[in-house]
Amino acid sequence: MAILKLKLFQETACYKKPFTFKVAETYPLPPYSTVIGMFHKIIGAKPGEYFPMNISIQGEYESVFNNYQTLRMFKGKEKVTSMPRNVHQLLNVKLLIHMQAEEMIVNKIYKNIVEGNETFTLGRNEDMVRVDEVKIISTPENIEYGYIKKYNAYVPISQTDFLTNGINYKLNTTYTIQNDLRRWKTVDVKYIEKNANQEIENILQDEDGDYIFWYN
Repeated sequence: MAILKLKLFQETACYKKPFTFKVAETYPLPPYSTVIGMFHKIIGAKPGEYFPMNISIQGEYESVFNNYQTLRMFKGKEKVTSMPRNVHQLLNVKLLIHMQAEEMIVNKIYKNIVEGNETFTLGRNEDMVRVDEVKIISTPENIEYGYIKKYNAYVPISQTDFLTNGINYKLNTTYTIQNDLRRWKTVDVKYIEKNANQEIENILQDEDGDYIFWYN
């Protein structure tokens, strides 16, 4: 197994929460499924093709603002109605992503990012990504405990306890097709803001001193 580390920037982004229609609410960081989808697009995966990978997501943003877009809905076979929809967007998003997978997969993604000439998106199709840093890192070390100070982070519930403060989310990861429908696997996490003085035990730390919180 190998680990890829990326630092990304997005001027604006909306990581839409499921089942929010009249108002498009956004997660504070992209969910695992969105990041996994980005990596599969970079590697050129075919429809239905999945490469196992583990993900850690951290980051921060400057502020949240509202925008509007036209939502078109079909009623019946031909009738189309439209309405304005309020869209929550994040401004100046900085992301720290770790991804672990088979060495061949990590190397191919790294090569496609470094040598490729395509632009990447994360979230909506219009949410462009700028890659500020990408590298393959060595095996991280395990430290007894630490405090989240650099980035806000998704931390799996399994790494926290009932005293840990944060916002609880159930995030999509991967899916299977059952009766022509996607059945999502989910993971329970806490979104913990940096400098919240929350102690986390048994943390992985990479060679740059950045933490890793694998969802799986």
